[in-house]
Amino acid sequence: MKKLAGFLFIMLLIYSIYHDIQHGTLPAAVSAVQVEETKPPAADKSYFEKKIQPGETVLSVMEKRFDGPVPVPITTIVNDFQELNNGLDPKEIQLGKSYKFPEYRVAD
Repeated sequence: MKKLAGFLFIMLLIYSIYHDIQHGTLPAAVSAVQVEETKPPAADKSYFEKKIQPGETVLSVMEKRFDGPVPVPITTIVNDFQELNNGLDPKEIQLGKSYKFPEYRVAD
């Protein structure tokens, strides 16, 4: 009986790993929500300025702006932040300084 239970457990484990590899268990980054970037003419991107407070990161500022999860991929936010701030790495933001953050609009 123990061998049968062990065999079933191992089969369940193998199936779980197979399913995770084939289909994944995490939801897609942007699934049902359609996101539209605000694209003003050519070089100008829509943005807002924010002075960095203690404990804030680029992602936490964006999450506060959307009052929850950000509806665009993090790589898009990082790239747009760098473009708006002359190539500044988001990890190098400093307390008390103002930075430009990309403005996104969620399509209804």
